[in-house]
Amino acid sequence: MIVALAAALVGILEMGSRVQPASYATATGLRAAVIASGLDAPLFVTTPPGDPRLFVVEQPGRIRVIRGGHVLARPFLDLTARVAYGGERGLLGLAFHPAYARNGWFFVDYTDVNGDTRVERYHVGTDPDVADPASGALVLQVAQPFANHNGGMLAFGPDGGLFVGMGDGGSGGDPHGNGQNDHTLLAKMLRLDVNGALPCANPGIWAKGLRNPWRFAFDRGSPLLYIADVGQNSWEEIDVVDARRSGYNFGWNLREGLHAYRSGRGPAPELTDPVLDYSHADGCSVTGGYCYRGRALAGLQGTYFFSDYCRGWLRSFRWEKGRVTELRQWSVGRLGNVTSFGEDAEGELYVTTGQGSVLELVPDR
Repeated sequence: MIVALAAALVGILEMGSRVQPASYATATGLRAAVIASGLDAPLFVTTPPGDPRLFVVEQPGRIRVIRGGHVLARPFLDLTARVAYGGERGLLGLAFHPAYARNGWFFVDYTDVNGDTRVERYHVGTDPDVADPASGALVLQVAQPFANHNGGMLAFGPDGGLFVGMGDGGSGGDPHGNGQNDHTLLAKMLRLDVNGALPCANPGIWAKGLRNPWRFAFDRGSPLLYIADVGQNSWEEIDVVDARRSGYNFGWNLREGLHAYRSGRGPAPELTDPVLDYSHADGCSVTGGYCYRGRALAGLQGTYFFSDYCRGWLRSFRWEKGRVTELRQWSVGRLGNVTSFGEDAEGELYVTTGQGSVLELVPDR
């Protein structure tokens, strides 16, 4: 939904208590350099540990390789015949195993031809730029009652588990009550042990109360997990939690961001507050990024970057001693419809857009 332009007002939390909305300081010194264009609905960038290549997820079902600044003509993997593509459906996530250099395993998350979520493991082929399409093994399958809110992000945590972001199943307002239902995998953050037998018989529910955790990221420099959870009609939120713990309840559909959404029955559960939310006067759908740990952007170590799909601004903050600090909006112009951020092996940051481009955040000299 396209929203009217309005002044940016953002809610900040300090140790879980509400403070007055604050504005973002204008910041300079960055630019978004185009490193690839003409891609087909790119929505994620990642790379294996220690690998100089970039791997770009195209929503219709392909993974493309950028090597030496060029997009290779042959896809790394083509799943278009198995993927239902359109709207919020498609090939949505990619994660390389931490030991990829040794075992050649990588994992994908997509909606199949029936619209259900499938997480699968594949193996690289004899050509390091091409995967073996016949190596697919089912890791997890989850039925999706509606076409939207599929989640789709995959990432390995510091404990070696594969984390899977699951949306609430779609429609609007969580009509099936999945957010607070412990007996469904929808509206959850899952942790999977993918080093044993497949498919995973008992996926672990790591956290609940998520509407659509489209993008989340582990911080390389701390035990923190940053989750950007897409809101309903009014509020977008970002959560920051200790990844060494589990059992968090982020509140959907009892609330949207910090704001009451629906009354619950029985005792009020203990909820984990977002560290930041912003209203739909300022965007429509949060796109979570990464906590910067590269070398090229001097002075920005530990800064978390994020954007909004509709407004295309670039913002950041630091999470220090349990509070948000250094709120900034960067003067890089409108990035476009930001579908995702990405991180390479050196910790440098990238942005994918609905206009078919991959951008790199670089110093503005």
